[in-house]
Parts: sequence; C-alpha cells; structure tokens
Amino acid sequence: MIFEEEGLATTQISLIRIHTEKTNPPRALWVPFELGRPLGIPNDPAFQKRVLMAAFALLDREKGPVLVDYLEDVPDGADGLSEDEMAGMVCPIDLPRFPDANAPVSELGRALATEMDRLAPWYDLSVRKRGRTTVGPSEMDIKVAANFVTNFLEDQETPVPRKDLAKGRILKLAFEDLKAYYGEAITAQPGYGTSLRVENWLFNETVLGKVLWTLRRICRESDDEYYQYLGRNSIVPDRQVDLLERVPEVAG
Repeated sequence: MIFEEEGLATTQISLIRIHTEKTNPPRALWVPFELGRPLGIPNDPAFQKRVLMAAFALLDREKGPVLVDYLEDVPDGADGLSEDEMAGMVCPIDLPRFPDANAPVSELGRALATEMDRLAPWYDLSVRKRGRTTVGPSEMDIKVAANFVTNFLEDQETPVPRKDLAKGRILKLAFEDLKAYYGEAITAQPGYGTSLRVENWLFNETVLGKVLWTLRRICRESDDEYYQYLGRNSIVPDRQVDLLERVPEVAG
C-alpha cells in the first residue's frame, strides 16, 4: 500500500483466492494453477508471457481492489508426458468399490482400510525410490490416523490418539498424513507427474477422497471455529471445490 500511496500502481498473481480476498490487494490476478507454479507451465515462455501480460494489464485499472480470474488453464499433456506415460494414468491398482452414499461410516472405514492396503506396495516403492517420505507429522501409524478420521465422521467426540495436542490439530495432522500417503503412493506410477493429476485422482476417484469431502462438510457445519476453518481452508483444495460447483456429481 505504501507504493500505491506514492502513486505507483501494483499488481500480483494469486494462487489461493481466499487469501487474496482477505488481504484485499489493489490488483490481483487469480490463476488456477498448482502451488509453486504461478505462471502455469514450466518451460513454456509463450504461456507464461500470457499470464504475466494478464497481470500487467490490471495496472490499467485506476481504482481497486480488483481481483480478476485468469481463465486459461494448463492444457492436458502440458507437463511433457509421452503418450505411453499418459496411458499409464489409468491406475492399475484394484481399488475397492465406493460404499453406497447411505452406507454407515463403519463401511466407509473398512473400504478406506482396504484401499490403503492396496496402495501400500506403491507407497513402499515410492519411499525406496525417493529415500524419504513426508508422511509422519501426526506421529501416528497411518492406519491409526485413518481410523481416527473415519471415527470423527460419525462422532466428533471420538477419543483422540494423542493427548498432547488439541483434537482439531490432531485431526489436521491425521488427514494431511493420509493425503501425503496417497500422493506418494500414486506418484510411484507413470503418468502422475503433477500435483494436479494426483489431486484430481485423490479427491474424485478414491475412498479417501469421499472421506475428505464428508469431513469437509462436517467441519463446515460445526459450531467449533477451528473445525470451520479446516472445512473452509485445509481439507479440500479450492480448485476441487470450484470443480464441484461446476460439475456437482464430482464428489457424489
């Protein structure tokens, strides 16, 4: 704002729309790209230039705040994958059938446990290839984390696996570990080279995705402010929520 007060117009690129709405900068261009890639496609100067020019065009707006959506998304195949690798995007893992929409939470929990068992060899392979894992901040066995999250869906007063942190904080650590476990497992296969591909698979084609959509709804409807915060900002990425609004059956 100091620059604006001195008569120097400013603009920026936003990757997280809700943050930009809260900070309310004079001019901002929201882009639908994965985190860490504000210009969209690596090694594509023409695409990146179009994004930059759209951001610079906002400097013509004399008054703000202005928040404009960039409408050109990254096209399929823009990450440089070969046709053979693209074909590998059909996951060869025999994942369990989605539980019926009216199925009890216990059935959802069993389906999640089965799904995780089938992903385990791929997760182990990923860890061996990378020599590291991002799973673990919850300090819980991954199946304990999964049980806690699914139990929470049925009873928000469910006992916590740890006593040293507030339940909301433990819940966040647990579902973040689950997302990391799935993300590392699926990227051991060809064709999942970008976070967007992983994200689309996780939230729309897995039992965990169904669990997370349900958890999002429960947290948003909660009277607890921290749960509400998790439901708004942490459980499901904004671009998946946007996709749901455009294609309602996505999370069904």
